[in-house]
Amino acid sequence: MTKVSNGDVKILAFLCWKWGYGAGDMAGTIRAQYPATLRPVRINCSGRVTPSLMMRAMGKGADGIAIGAWYRGECDYESGNLIAERNVAYAKEILQVVGISPERIQMFHCSAAEGQHFQSEATRISETIRNLGSNPLKDSISSKNEEADSKIGKKKKTE
Repeated sequence: MTKVSNGDVKILAFLCWKWGYGAGDMAGTIRAQYPATLRPVRINCSGRVTPSLMMRAMGKGADGIAIGAWYRGECDYESGNLIAERNVAYAKEILQVVGISPERIQMFHCSAAEGQHFQSEATRISETIRNLGSNPLKDSISSKNEEADSKIGKKKKTE
């Protein structure tokens, strides 16, 4: 598998609206730069990120997934971060079954006041994904989409 440069890696970071996203904001406030490879997606609760959503993101071309949540057992919604941990474990199993490194999905815990911690986790995750290389699903899915588009285009022309 080819290693890619830092700018080529795309990591979707699903961040709990209050704690994970807040930590990202704090990182910006204290000017702690984190890799631009991390694309923050603000969500209501980390527990809402299902294995299906993670697989869909990977299928659409994300090289990796990061989940940022409040500390274990401290979720404002009681068990959201525990549900997220379970969902991450399921998604990693799915990746392993299809022969893709489960390390492409990472979860970390933080509070809104921990901008420096957010930066270090973002950097660690970006380095891990960059070292794994490009998502093997990306090329496969892209070619299937192009094939489907060309068939649809041909069908429209013949009608």
